[in-house]
Amino acid sequence: MRVIWFIINLVLSISVCSIPIIAVGWFDKEKYYTGKLIKMWARWVIWSTGIQYEIDGLDNLNLDKQYIFMSNHASGLDIVLGVAAIPSNIVFLAKKELFRIPFFGWAMEAAGMIKIDRQNPEIARKSVSEAVETLMHSSFSTLIYPEGTRSNGEELLPFKKGGFILAIRTQLPVVPITILGAGNVLPKGTLAIKKSHIKIIIDAPLETQGMEIKNKEILMQDCRNIINQNLVHANAGQKANYELYSA
Repeated sequence: MRVIWFIINLVLSISVCSIPIIAVGWFDKEKYYTGKLIKMWARWVIWSTGIQYEIDGLDNLNLDKQYIFMSNHASGLDIVLGVAAIPSNIVFLAKKELFRIPFFGWAMEAAGMIKIDRQNPEIARKSVSEAVETLMHSSFSTLIYPEGTRSNGEELLPFKKGGFILAIRTQLPVVPITILGAGNVLPKGTLAIKKSHIKIIIDAPLETQGMEIKNKEILMQDCRNIINQNLVHANAGQKANYELYSA
């Protein structure tokens, strides 16, 4: 029943929120009002799952600054969790196929989401250049999942470099985001939603001022280490609790 309730609300929320996003998005250059509508959609979707989440580290952010948020990715809920939890207005880099979905794709385009062609490296590089121009001439931030696809929730997949190149080219700080527990709520390969508690950790920004493209590996590894450390600590804590209650 929970899955049916979730799907009904997902379809309904997209239908209801897409229309005002399409109407407002074309005229909302800084995506201020569009961002509020997107957050309303995200919080609606999360509410329909019945899950609870807490945020740790909001004091690491300056709401007057732009950031490039980098998050782990273990669940289909990660995107709505990121949008709901991060107080900044967010514009995504999204694969071009999503823009073909009626209403949803139109809303994405009106909201300023940036198309990425993963099948064509040359066009993908052009898309990154367009993203650089967009971010440098705006006040909104972006959220990227550098693993590129969902993991099993326990171990991080290798990070892709594109988002870190984007961060260096725009000279925007990278903020590591760790989502804990989402993989248990909606695991990869299933629609079965389990009611649970999720924690979102926002770490201190990694500055990119003065960095060059040749530093991308260092930036990527620093970000990955922070997220991985949070995951290792969380998994160790869960194991300790299990052993305690099993003894």
